[in-house]
Amino acid sequence: MQTQRTTFRRIPLMRQHSIQPSIFMRSSWGRLTLAALLALGPNSCSPAAQPWHVVLISLDTTRADHLSCISGPEGPARTPAIDQLASEGALFLQAQTSAVTTLSAHSSLMTGTWPHRHGVVRNGFDLAPENQTLAETLGAFGYRTRAVLGSFALESRFGFDQGFEVFDESFDLLVGAEGADQNQRLADRVTGVALTHVREHDASEPLFLFTHYFDAHAPYDPPPAMRKAWASRIGNTVGDPLTVERAVKAGQALVLGSGVRTPGLAGTVRGGLSKALVTEHHSQPAALDTQLAALYAAEVEALDGALERLFVGLQEAGLWDQTIVVLTADHGETFTEHADRWNHGLWVHDTTTRVPLMIRLPATHPKAQQSRGQKISTVVSNVDVYPTVLGLLGIEAGPEVQGVDLGPLLFGEQLQRGAVFSEATQPWMGLEDAARKKGRWANSLKPHSVRKGRWKYIRAPYLELEQLFDMEADPGEQVNLLLDPAMAKVLGDMRNELIGYYRLADPFPSSFNRSQIEETRARLEAMGYGGGEEEPPR
Repeated sequence: MQTQRTTFRRIPLMRQHSIQPSIFMRSSWGRLTLAALLALGPNSCSPAAQPWHVVLISLDTTRADHLSCISGPEGPARTPAIDQLASEGALFLQAQTSAVTTLSAHSSLMTGTWPHRHGVVRNGFDLAPENQTLAETLGAFGYRTRAVLGSFALESRFGFDQGFEVFDESFDLLVGAEGADQNQRLADRVTGVALTHVREHDASEPLFLFTHYFDAHAPYDPPPAMRKAWASRIGNTVGDPLTVERAVKAGQALVLGSGVRTPGLAGTVRGGLSKALVTEHHSQPAALDTQLAALYAAEVEALDGALERLFVGLQEAGLWDQTIVVLTADHGETFTEHADRWNHGLWVHDTTTRVPLMIRLPATHPKAQQSRGQKISTVVSNVDVYPTVLGLLGIEAGPEVQGVDLGPLLFGEQLQRGAVFSEATQPWMGLEDAARKKGRWANSLKPHSVRKGRWKYIRAPYLELEQLFDMEADPGEQVNLLLDPAMAKVLGDMRNELIGYYRLADPFPSSFNRSQIEETRARLEAMGYGGGEEEPPR
C-alpha cells in the first residue's frame, strides 16, 4: 500500500514573490541584477560557467553525538560514511536548530529565517507562499530542483514544496501500520528514489537535490540485519509508541512518586511538563531506556549505510566532484537526560537543539582544500545554511534572510556569529491561543533558548522557569547557574538577547492544516482502530 504523490513540474525562472530585488549574482564580469540575468535567457542564470550542483541532506531526529565523527570511536554509533564526508569538508561541532520539530526547523533551513518570521509554529502548519525558499532561489538561477521526502511532516499540503520541480512524497509505511505515527518511507527507498532522479538528470544543468531521511525518528525500528547486529543490547525490546510511553511513565514516577498519576509522553506533549518534573528530574536510565537507546543507535547506523549508497551513486553518476554536499538534521532526541524524556519539542536542551552540520565542497571549488578537515567550534544555526549555500555559489541573499553566511569559517577565517536561538513547539494545549490573545508570536510562552559563546540561557514562560548553563564546563546541562551571584552580568546579557529575539517577531500568515486529521482518522478507522489524533504527530 502506497501513497503516490510525486509532483513533476517546470518552475518558471521568475514567479511572484520568488526573488527579492536585492538578490543578485557575482561573476567574473561584474555584478548583474537578477532582472538583467533573466533578460539574457535561461542559460545565463548560472553562478559560474560550470555551476556546482548542491545536495542538501537532512537526517530527521538525529543527535549530533551519535555521529562518530563528533563523538569519537567510543560513541554510541558507528557512522563511517558520514565520517568520511566530514573529513572531506568542514564539520561544525556546535550547530543549533531554530526549532525542535520537523516542519518548523526545515522551514528555517530552507528560508534562512527564524520561526517567528517564516510563521510555521510546529508540524501541521502551512509555510506561507510569502516565504522565499532555497529551492525557489536556486530555481530562478537555472537550477533543476528535486526533493525526496522520508516523512509526511514535510508534505506539499503544508507548502514545503515551494520551488521544487520534482517533489517526491511517495510513502509506503502508513499511519497505523507497524506502529508508524505518520506516513513515511525508509532510508534505503529514499536513497533509491533520489538516485533515480540523479541518473535521469542532465548533468549539463545545475542540480539542487534535497533528501530527507526519517529513520532515526520514533518508532525505533532498525532493519532486521541491524537489529541482529545489536541483539545483545536490544534483546526483545521494540521501540513502538506503547513501549516508549511505558518508559516515560516509569521515569516520571521516579520524580513524582509511585502514588502520583504520571502524564506520560502523550500527556506532556498536550499539557506540558510540570516544575517538579523539570527541577527534580532523575537522569539515571532504566534497563528499558538503555534498550531504547540501543534501538535508536542501530537506526543511525542503518541510516549511515543508506547514505553510503547515496554517495557512491553520486560518484557513479559523475556528479560527486562537482557537488556541494550539506548534511544536517532538524533536531535531536532526548532520552533520559532531562525531563522531556523520549521527546523532541517540549524543551530546548542540547539533546534536541544540537544538530550535525557539515559542508563538503566539490574538488573543483578553488577553496576546497582550505575547508577540508576543518572542525569548527563556533556556535551556529540552521538558519545559516541558506545564506552559506548561496554565498558558495556567488549569489547574495536578500535582506530578509536572518541567517549568516558561514563561508569565512569554512576557510579558517574569523567570523563573529553572535547569539543563536532555539524554540520549543510543545505543549499544544492552550499556549498558542494565549500567546495570540496577548498579540505575541504563537510559540512565545513555550521554552526558548539563546546560545552565545559558552553560555546558554533557557526561559520557559508557561512554567515561570529559567536556566543558565556553562556549556564548556557543563555540556550536559545539569547545573543551573541561575542563582549564582557571579553570573548576574551574564544572566542579564542573555536575558537581553532573548528579549531582542522576541522583538523580531513578524511572522508570515500561517494556520493549522486540518486535512491531515481527517485523512488519518479515516485510514485508522478503515483498519479497525479508533479515531486519529486531534494534533499532528511530533
